[in-house]
Amino acid sequence: MSPETPGNTAPGAGVSEYQKKVEEFFEKVHLRPRPKQVELATQIAERFDGPLGLEAPTGFGKTLTILSAMYAREEFPILWRVRTHDLARHIANQAAMANLTFYIAGGREKLCPLFDEHRNDIHIFCRYFKYKCPFYKPFTSVPDVYEFGDLVKVRETCPYYLQLFLNRDVIVAPYKLGLPFNVNAEIIDEAHNYIIDIQSIQLHHLKEAFKELSMDKELSMTGFYEIDPRKLYELAMPKLLEIMERGQKPILAPKVLSKLSNAYIGWVEDNEVYLLSFHRPRLKTLFVSATLGPLASLIKIPILRVEGPKIPAVVATWVTTRFRDFDVTMAHRYNDILFLMRKYFRRIVVFTSSRVASLLKFDYGEDDLPNLSGDWEGVLLLYSRGRKSEGVDNEGDAVLIAGAPYLPPTVKLSRLGISQEDLATVVTIQNVGRLLRRPEKRPFIVLGDERFLGRLRQHMEQYFDIQEARDIPELDNVLKQWHQGSQHQQSSQQQPS
Repeated sequence: MSPETPGNTAPGAGVSEYQKKVEEFFEKVHLRPRPKQVELATQIAERFDGPLGLEAPTGFGKTLTILSAMYAREEFPILWRVRTHDLARHIANQAAMANLTFYIAGGREKLCPLFDEHRNDIHIFCRYFKYKCPFYKPFTSVPDVYEFGDLVKVRETCPYYLQLFLNRDVIVAPYKLGLPFNVNAEIIDEAHNYIIDIQSIQLHHLKEAFKELSMDKELSMTGFYEIDPRKLYELAMPKLLEIMERGQKPILAPKVLSKLSNAYIGWVEDNEVYLLSFHRPRLKTLFVSATLGPLASLIKIPILRVEGPKIPAVVATWVTTRFRDFDVTMAHRYNDILFLMRKYFRRIVVFTSSRVASLLKFDYGEDDLPNLSGDWEGVLLLYSRGRKSEGVDNEGDAVLIAGAPYLPPTVKLSRLGISQEDLATVVTIQNVGRLLRRPEKRPFIVLGDERFLGRLRQHMEQYFDIQEARDIPELDNVLKQWHQGSQHQQSSQQQPS
């Protein structure tokens, strides 16, 4: 369905009561709602009787808006699913600010007492071989949540399954945590990552995993440019269970098959195997994202959309990462852009693919993120679809999208009901959004690919106020104007009122 723009709350007893409850929520937590938050929360409360989508710009305050809507509907407890631990902490902090009880659920890797023994095969062991686990004992009665620590030690109870009995208003959990929590509603944050999820494994790891299962021949028959992940999973899973039943502990096969299990499409690119999976809406689920509209044709649910101001951006039309055009000469052009941007900005964040990254000049990569201090300077490179590019506030003065984030042409997204342009738009907006957490501090944005003004133009103009630069001198001129405008704005803000 097409996105719907929330309007003013219509009169009526039910809606009026929801609005009163939303306003009561903000008064209760001593917070002043931002513009449109009360109206949007009221409409969520009114419409949330089944699957619903919410598209709102970064920095709008979606978390508190949703919490106030759930308060108005008396939906607590709720399950809030996230992709990263950083986002989980953000949701937990917002819940605490609203005086709600919360809990960040952990996976088997953190909680299972047998994890050190089983490692990679812990998920399959827990799913298929519970009868062998000394800690798994179904509860005959609901345990006291205050005895959580004592139950684990005294009764040798599994702490992973014990999470099901924690009484909290908001339970924050990773996307893939499979525990059947007893909640009234489910929130999917950064839902574009949940609806369509792309993961990767190294090609040699896939080969080694099938060697562990003595299935090399079966793998070689599938081909290595476009693969059928479901067929591979169906072939390999019985073999994995068979060898685990005999007490063997394979190293790579459990992790690889776990990724294959939910994949719908697979392909190989630059010695990486990419796996695309998607999830359909479930009952009483709210999908939340800044870019849900491009996926509307896939999920087919009502979507409430908040229009945000368009973001100024410059499209560099003399570069592209298109497969047939990207070479060393084109890489030099991207490095020229970065060299120019270094003259004007202290912190530059680049989003690109692994194929392009190997030829770019940068100071920090994804592996450096944990060690970066708040005063870092230089160029930070992140992968467009990398796990570390989502749910993290990357402080930067400028951003370069080095190449339109298309999938390889062999990937047929049409079978899912969306186009390559839809997915490229979602990835682009979300990458830029990592630097748009504070509306008063907007970075300089360069969309580095001629396709942003070609096949993607109609999509880009929904979100960006676009200006074209056809070469380095034109981009330099735009940068000078931006720099002068920024200095003038800072000078005005420092003047006494």
